[in-house]
Amino acid sequence: MSKFDDFFSGVVDGVKDIAKGDLKSLLDAGREDAEAFLENSKTQLKRWTEKLAAGTLDKEEFTDLVEGRVELAKMFALTQAGISAARIQRFRDKLIKLVIDKAFSIFLL
Repeated sequence: MSKFDDFFSGVVDGVKDIAKGDLKSLLDAGREDAEAFLENSKTQLKRWTEKLAAGTLDKEEFTDLVEGRVELAKMFALTQAGISAARIQRFRDKLIKLVIDKAFSIFLL
């Protein structure tokens, strides 16, 4: 194996380690932001899911209420991690969709 091959494989291995570290920190930041959003929304989500289960709130109304909470999903940790606004918005959108879909699957059996 040539020195260049050693160099190249060393760089490739190093990139893998860096990516693992960076991705882990992003995952941790995303988890922290999602947990903060859920904690800040817990009281409302409890009330809304009870109404959803009781049939006094329909899917569209529930969706509108949850989507209205999007401003609370500030994503501070992801912002501090240097993630672009577009990536944060995609993460936020997926989080809101997850909340809605999970509620429908659990409370509208």
